[in-house]
Amino acid sequence: MEVLYIFIAIAAISIIGCICYFILKSPFKYPYYIIDIDISGRHSPLIEDIVDEYLIANGINEFTNHYESVKNWETACQNKISKSTIKKLRQEQYEKAVDDDRMFRFRLIRQQTRYKQIDYQKQAYKVPVVVEENFCNLDIIKSRYSALAKINFECTMSEYRAKDQRKRMNKQLRDQIAKRDNYTCQICGKYMPDGVGLHIDHILPISKGGKSVPSNLQVLCSKCNGKKSDKR
Repeated sequence: MEVLYIFIAIAAISIIGCICYFILKSPFKYPYYIIDIDISGRHSPLIEDIVDEYLIANGINEFTNHYESVKNWETACQNKISKSTIKKLRQEQYEKAVDDDRMFRFRLIRQQTRYKQIDYQKQAYKVPVVVEENFCNLDIIKSRYSALAKINFECTMSEYRAKDQRKRMNKQLRDQIAKRDNYTCQICGKYMPDGVGLHIDHILPISKGGKSVPSNLQVLCSKCNGKKSDKR
């Protein structure tokens, strides 16, 4: 009988402990904004470039909208605290949960290969794995967005500030300009759909501070490009 009483006492204490835990545990969970970026195939990209690329592609509205939703969440939390019988504890828990300086979470993901046996044969499959996490606040997002706006969102800030602008003249950028200008010389109008004699020219030369961005690039034929080079 004594053992039974001990068992009942232990069970009662456990139940009371569970009830106290659920009553006293923090009800506040900060609403982070999580953005997953797949960087598979890229060699150690800078987080600044990742953020810039995302802003160029998606704009800033989703960030400002989430900021407003967080402010609404904070207001709701304060209303909940004001109605609580344990205000001091709830206020401490709320202040511990608030994390506005790290509101936005960029998670960098790589697709890693795994293997499994199917019918005695090893088959590969991909698994997304978070390899890095970075946090920032709205002020940082706004600052980068403002800087990108000044260069018309044509590239990341590190690309714009790169000392060797010629390295940025890759095939993808050349093809982009050729298609945009319809393979046509912007001076004489010669049409070069086969690409023969087609040059991608810097309107403001790199030597004078020109950048390898679409607004500073144009299609020229070899003849017009040669004439322009003679005048520089």
